[in-house]
Amino acid sequence: MPERAAAESGLIVVELSAEHELEADHVDAVVDVKASSFFTGNAAFANAKEVAALVRLMEDLGVPATAFTLQSVQAETQEGLLTRSSSALYTVRIRLVDMGRVGDVLAALSGLKQATLRELRWGYTHEPEARQDWLEALARESVKKARRVAAGLGVTLAGLHRFSERTWESRAFGARGGGYGGGNEDVMPMAPSGGYSVKRTAAPGFPVSHRKKVHVMATAEFQSRPAPES
Repeated sequence: MPERAAAESGLIVVELSAEHELEADHVDAVVDVKASSFFTGNAAFANAKEVAALVRLMEDLGVPATAFTLQSVQAETQEGLLTRSSSALYTVRIRLVDMGRVGDVLAALSGLKQATLRELRWGYTHEPEARQDWLEALARESVKKARRVAAGLGVTLAGLHRFSERTWESRAFGARGGGYGGGNEDVMPMAPSGGYSVKRTAAPGFPVSHRKKVHVMATAEFQSRPAPES
């Protein structure tokens, strides 16, 4: 835990930092499915045969029906007419919480003819709680450090003057491009934007787990006063 302390104008300034690692506890696979019929809402999962095939394939791997969310539907029309027989592009989100099966799921997706894996969104459910714990640990250590500095200077600690904290993240381990999606989620694009590929073959070594580093820094300023004369 790097640390720095200084005393000026009656203030004792303590600066501490720490580095932690977080492992994703779920991942959202965002998949585009090219289908030969147009449906809206949850009806697409049962009636659009290509989407239904995706659901069946995932269920065979232990992914529950509740893991699927239809994010968007883009219909393709001819001469301005929209019918059930119009082809459509469905964007489906599949939430995977069994991280031990992620590799099997991604491998199965790569072999599905009408599906394209667009991106992976790695999630960290307990990140807010973890960040709070890390910050509290730095705050406690700041008080201990300030007391040691005060003892060495022959003064007493009078109270807290100012406290500030800052957190930032390092690039995800093993990431191949992409970046952070904000909040408690990392986004890794898997297919180029602006086009549709009927079939995508997963690149060798595609990720099945995800970690990131989180850095926490705390700066505490304490007032001091001369120690009472003995």
